[in-house]
Amino acid sequence: MSFNVIVTLEPSKENHEWAFSQINSCVGASYVIVRVRPSLILLSVAEPYKFWFEVKKCIYGKDTPLHRVVPVDAVVDPLIDRIAEKAQQLALARIPENATYRVTLHGKVFTLDDKNRLVRIHSIDAIRVIAEKINRKVDLNNPEWVVYIRTINIRRWSAVTAISVAKNIVFKNIRVGEPSSPL
Repeated sequence: MSFNVIVTLEPSKENHEWAFSQINSCVGASYVIVRVRPSLILLSVAEPYKFWFEVKKCIYGKDTPLHRVVPVDAVVDPLIDRIAEKAQQLALARIPENATYRVTLHGKVFTLDDKNRLVRIHSIDAIRVIAEKINRKVDLNNPEWVVYIRTINIRRWSAVTAISVAKNIVFKNIRVGEPSSPL
């Protein structure tokens, strides 16, 4: 599963058509559709942060079914050890030492028990494991940066986890806030 942009939107066939029409008018057809679900579209693009910025700039202040356009830095298995390691690498490379951040988690995260069975981890515990590896100041209310973790079900018993590290504005509703640099 190779995608690097998550688009969330109001679910309905008409909204999907409207969303693709708006995306095409903003950036052209310079993307590959990886998967379409009722309120989720996964895309593969050449430059995910540039794609986000162009859509944000084009949609800002307009009526749209789009909620969020999220650039994805990495896709890993939904295992806490892999997620925490990749999140740490991305965060320490991107978040300045004096900046604040928060971890936002959407979806289920797992660990392996002593018999190699998947065991779901409570969200707050998963967030703690991820945050412990990132040596930056946490600000839950008004962070400058966000480490965004989203687990996406691909099939009934299969999931992947997308990881993004960017400025806070990237993860807000596409209609909120003036377009600015995501990194």
